[in-house]
Amino acid sequence: MERFSQVGVQQQTQTQQLSPQQLLVSNLTEMPVEALYERVDQELKENVSLERDTSDSSDYSDPSDYSDPSDYSDSSDSSDPSEYSDSSDYSDPSEYSDPSEYSDPSEYSSRSANEAITQETQSFYDQLEEQIGFFHLTEHEEEIIRYLIGSLDDDGLLRISLIQIQDELEVYHNILTSPEELEHVLHILQNFEPAGVGARSLQECLLLQVEHAHDRQSPIKQKLATLLRNQYDNLMLKRWDRIQRAMHLSDGEVSRLQHEVRRLNPRPGSSIGEAMGRNLQQITPDFIIDNDVYGHLTLSLNNGHLPSLRVSEDDLQFLHSYEGRDTRQLSRSERDGLTYLRDRVEKAQSFIEALHQRQLTLTKTMSAIMSLQRPYFESGDETLLRPMTLEDVARRTGLHLSTVSRVSNSKWVQTPYGILPLKWFFTSAARLDGDDVSVRSIKAALQEIVDAEDKNAPLADEALATALQARGYDVARRTVAKYREQLNIPIARLRK
Repeated sequence: MERFSQVGVQQQTQTQQLSPQQLLVSNLTEMPVEALYERVDQELKENVSLERDTSDSSDYSDPSDYSDPSDYSDSSDSSDPSEYSDSSDYSDPSEYSDPSEYSDPSEYSSRSANEAITQETQSFYDQLEEQIGFFHLTEHEEEIIRYLIGSLDDDGLLRISLIQIQDELEVYHNILTSPEELEHVLHILQNFEPAGVGARSLQECLLLQVEHAHDRQSPIKQKLATLLRNQYDNLMLKRWDRIQRAMHLSDGEVSRLQHEVRRLNPRPGSSIGEAMGRNLQQITPDFIIDNDVYGHLTLSLNNGHLPSLRVSEDDLQFLHSYEGRDTRQLSRSERDGLTYLRDRVEKAQSFIEALHQRQLTLTKTMSAIMSLQRPYFESGDETLLRPMTLEDVARRTGLHLSTVSRVSNSKWVQTPYGILPLKWFFTSAARLDGDDVSVRSIKAALQEIVDAEDKNAPLADEALATALQARGYDVARRTVAKYREQLNIPIARLRK
């Protein structure tokens, strides 16, 4: 496919077109289990060639019985990706699915295998900060990206210039940076969810949403991107007649583009809202981790009420009866009926295969997370959580980064220690004595120290740093102050 850059130089690039089957797998993969129930019911109603398999008394079968996933080596990240190669590995790395809303893990006490009721307390800005651990960032970059998040308006857009942010960081926070570094960190922020966050204009906001769509290489999405880049002023004035002439569009394409434009969100921040309050939210875990009789970790998918599916035997036998026959001898109505039936059967087979691929992808991702965070799953000790990013899990599984993102952003896991969102296990690293240490483990240790301190003589930041150093966390007083503020722990004199 040939494209032209803004300076008019011809460039030849290769783009990957997703097949309908790959798009189906992508959509099913990002669905939490409750949404999947509805999708399966819808498919059963719309396609009579797809049936419940009444011969199987169990719920929708897992691709395997997931016992202790120790085969995912816990000591090395250098596994051969081909060992985990999967046909579901097809997506674009800039694509991220919508993140689930979730609150602090300490609020989850229910261990029901099917569902739990949780309370949602996080703000839009909290949810953005939770995603920082998804990326490999230095402590300096973390400081910058947190400031950028705090500088977003209620719509999720960045209305102030990077030059002004550079000045504010230097003057008020003694953080030296450059426009180039700010641009780099802002680009990372613009890969956060919801898509469009961190944009500096409405035009950039809408373009980011198109660029992050899973079907961004489809013809209609490419036309939409061209529309936003080259015909933005006409779009704002709703001059569709001029747009049609300039882009040589048919009436049908204009109608489709109008529909696509209406689907974009000009205010990504308002999709969650700053003040969310305490809303009851029903959570159904997608994974269940437990211990068997020998004390080994076990992993299973929570398929709940999903039925086993099969293609109609009658339809298959009917098609089989026509194999080898010359369809030219059939009447037109018979040929049309045969084509319609064949399409239904193929669609049913594709749906069943997509569900199977979803199972494999989810299991592979969760097994890798269990392997990387095995000390936590074995003990429940939050301080044992290791630094882990999307790239770590993608490398461990051989899956694409965006595939891991879709699984991690929208799924929950039931553990012996509560029901937790998968993204809770992702955490950035602090460099201590040449080793990477999970920032969350340092924060957990800091919280423990503060909880156990003498309330009549609370510890100052210097004393907290000394206490952390005694636990093996050699952090500076300034770092302690930063983590204390992020944990909403007041200064010593206000903790009496």
